[in-house]
Amino acid sequence: MHARVWAKLALWLIVPIALLTFVNSIDRVNVSYAGSALSAELGLSQQQFGQGVSMFFLAYLLFQYPHVRLLKAWGIKIWLFCSILLWAVSGFWMAHIQSAAEFYAARFLLGMAEAGFAPGMTWLISQWAPPSLRARALSGALVAVPLSMVLGGPLCGWLLGIGNSLDMAAWRYMFLVIATPNLLLAVAAALYFVDSPEKARWLDDSERQWLVAEFARQEQTSAPEPAWKEIARDPWLWRCCVTWLLVMTGSYALAFWLPQLVRQLDIGGSEFMIGTLSALPMLGLAIGLMLNGRHSDRSNERLLHVGIPSALAGIAMLVAAFLQPGWPVLALLTLTGFGIGAAQGVFWAIPGTVRLGGDKVPVGAIALISMFGTAGGIIGPWLTGVLVESSGNFSLAIGALASLLVIALFVIGFDRSGRSRQAT
Repeated sequence: MHARVWAKLALWLIVPIALLTFVNSIDRVNVSYAGSALSAELGLSQQQFGQGVSMFFLAYLLFQYPHVRLLKAWGIKIWLFCSILLWAVSGFWMAHIQSAAEFYAARFLLGMAEAGFAPGMTWLISQWAPPSLRARALSGALVAVPLSMVLGGPLCGWLLGIGNSLDMAAWRYMFLVIATPNLLLAVAAALYFVDSPEKARWLDDSERQWLVAEFARQEQTSAPEPAWKEIARDPWLWRCCVTWLLVMTGSYALAFWLPQLVRQLDIGGSEFMIGTLSALPMLGLAIGLMLNGRHSDRSNERLLHVGIPSALAGIAMLVAAFLQPGWPVLALLTLTGFGIGAAQGVFWAIPGTVRLGGDKVPVGAIALISMFGTAGGIIGPWLTGVLVESSGNFSLAIGALASLLVIALFVIGFDRSGRSRQAT
């Protein structure tokens, strides 16, 4: 029964969630491929573009809790419909912006619309998958993120390189085309998703009963969460927060500035080629995400599997900052992506390994750590824009981001006695 239920959950729940996650991720990063043309037409400085990217994450940080309240009040159907509809509205707005203020506002609207998606999908999976299946369910949904980064680059590059009959600038047409399917997706998601297994037509009675029994059995063995004051006194909480901030600052900056950096390398002859080459570091990120997690499980070690790849990513970025533009820089940035992905792939195993909060990591601790990562989305693109504008190139920005990734090794890589802590 366990295998049969998992197979159905994977096909009828995880795959649709992964599809939504794929679209969600492309909506988030497509601005990076339009960055050069968008900035030129609107007269944006590098700093202004970085601020516009950061506006998304500012809204993302501010509206996560309101989204959770709305999800509980409205239910999954209405909440998903309204959220995805706003994704479309933001994309249509981006296709018609005329000023820096409108750019900031449209990106803020997208951040407000997407703020609840990740926690909302995590909550939905928790309603369907008992603890014994939850990790596989979550990882199955999240694999869509690096996949979207790999496929999104060529897609956006292709849209930027083709003509259109609407007499629109290529970057405006790209936003319009990517936003349009969201109208249908909002309706489809609202009709398809339900809140709990009891309402699913694709589970039979015996499968529903098994899920109910599994939830009851596994939740009975769960210990109560410790008090927040007790958790806040644990240094591992803050080490995890700072590490996730450092890693995600570098990751978001790389993702949002990469197409413009590749364009400066003068190795992409067309928009499609620039988009394709920009996907290489994201492909490295996806490979690192998968390979390092497996190695960490086999070796039963977590801390150095986060710290060392992060530091190697920083060193690769630092070397790239001192090289002349060309293929070696792209190769080093691909290695950087591999290191960042490797660190991300193991990081969320650390709170449980160091027994943050006891036998079960509290939801509040996970939320706080996640918020620090979101703050990295505000800091990374903004800092990159400031440094690129002040220096006239990407070298200083790459060097600064590289140092953050190296520092992560010393924050998380060793326990209090200076030795790597093994998973238990």
